[in-house]
Amino acid sequence: MTRRLLHRVHSERRRLAFVVALAFLAGFLFYARANIYIHGIHVSLIIGAVYAIVIGTAALAVCLVMPSMRFMVEAAAVSRLSLAVFVLAVPDLGYPILANPMMTALVVVTGAVFVSRLMHGRILRDRSGWRGFVLPRVARVPVRVAATPLQTRWVSWVDDGRPRVV
Repeated sequence: MTRRLLHRVHSERRRLAFVVALAFLAGFLFYARANIYIHGIHVSLIIGAVYAIVIGTAALAVCLVMPSMRFMVEAAAVSRLSLAVFVLAVPDLGYPILANPMMTALVVVTGAVFVSRLMHGRILRDRSGWRGFVLPRVARVPVRVAATPLQTRWVSWVDDGRPRVV
């Protein structure tokens, strides 16, 4: 059991590294304008580290417990980073969005839906009858995509295996 769990974590290493790096950068950019220091360290570095730890842990949990949602994790990371850049560039509009957790979640998740389509192409689900719909697979299987060559290369790299291209 432990060996299989470690193998699954190892197979998600690229995705998790990507998500953790973007989470740190997003947390850093969200608070880059603040003039607050904690023990001589700028608060944006601390918040970036907290974002990386919390979001990386959540991403690992999603990849292990709900492997069919693993592509949404990296799309949400790109969406969150885009929001952070927007907040940094347009603080008058960005900070009210950031101050409202529901609005922030709505923007990040909606953006992730669009970003996922751009990054991965169209992800096709394997559903075999009612059991495939009601009881989704827990095991990580190669994904089926309808994608451009660039999207296929991204999916191959981040998923650590060749997708089945349709």
